[in-house]
Amino acid sequence: MKDIKTRDLETKNLYIKVPTIEEQHELWNILRDENVNKYYFPTPDRIFKKYNLSKENINDLREARKYFLDELNNWERQKPFYEKKIDCIKSGDNSQKFTWSIFTKNNEVIGQITVQPKEEFIDSKDIRDIGWFISPKYQGKGYATEAATKILEYMFDEVEISKIITSAAIVNRGSWKLMEKLGFVRTGEKTSTYFDENGTILTCYTYECDKEKFINRK
Repeated sequence: MKDIKTRDLETKNLYIKVPTIEEQHELWNILRDENVNKYYFPTPDRIFKKYNLSKENINDLREARKYFLDELNNWERQKPFYEKKIDCIKSGDNSQKFTWSIFTKNNEVIGQITVQPKEEFIDSKDIRDIGWFISPKYQGKGYATEAATKILEYMFDEVEISKIITSAAIVNRGSWKLMEKLGFVRTGEKTSTYFDENGTILTCYTYECDKEKFINRK
């Protein structure tokens, strides 16, 4: 993996820009939408640890999610997090370095895409996870595919990472179908911290992709 500076990218319909603080409040507003955050933003481990809750218990999962969403919906509480994120990106911190804000060609911010360190491989910088979200207003227009394709080209060709390992809730069909379209190969399943309205703890498909799989995608 090359230790290079993240740069702005462009596609036919999008500007994919290194984040600034100016658009973060709007991205926060998009992320507050339950239809956006329910599969993009799993409840962090710190919430379970802070309140001594279990990931295996549906009541604990619900309680942890409530605590997390209470935090997420408070901009004054979230603002320092966003400011710190921007500072980390500017300094080249590995935890935040490969993050982009997604804009239309009319310069309206519509989402975010991140290629972050993978927790299980924290000591291996060239194995990454990927995640993205798009405003519901702009979903169904192919923007996630367009942005993710450009980012994968950049990460494999310029940064030269070796592999991306990620997952998607099985019920979140749109997400994992897009991964498969991009060349990701399903490797198994794992239990998540997501749950449905019936109290069923959801299972995720796990995926991985390297440069060869991406190049040879159908």
